[in-house]
Amino acid sequence: MSGKDARGVFEAYLKATNARDVQALESLVHEDFEDRYPQSGERTVGFSNLRGIIENYPAGGYEGQGTGRIVGTEDRWVLTPAFTVLRIEGKGDTFTGVSRGRYPDGSDWYIVTIAEVRDGRIWRAEDYFAPAFEAPAWRAPWVTQD
Repeated sequence: MSGKDARGVFEAYLKATNARDVQALESLVHEDFEDRYPQSGERTVGFSNLRGIIENYPAGGYEGQGTGRIVGTEDRWVLTPAFTVLRIEGKGDTFTGVSRGRYPDGSDWYIVTIAEVRDGRIWRAEDYFAPAFEAPAWRAPWVTQD
């Protein structure tokens, strides 16, 4: 599989995950799929467990807010479902994506997904979660605010 094709698989995986689209995810994950959450020490093995997590998410659910950045394969530009233009860069069958989401308590979080494509599907993934926070005043002289 070329890096370009693998890139498309990863993009579709992020979009489906963000939208909680289990039907699309079923065709995108490898039969030996594993997803790790290093911060909590959890490992999800197989599509059926991934589906269970998505379908049983606590009341209020997770609201995906799009993908902010994807790294992997040749540079190009894409448009997210939220109409944000993103630059995509890098190479190979391993990709990194940065997404945003809102949790049931109303807090906004960033999700970093590192995934490897094998046989045209997402084989291994690793996710890191971090809450959005206000910039501290002490750094103001040396930074700009996005």
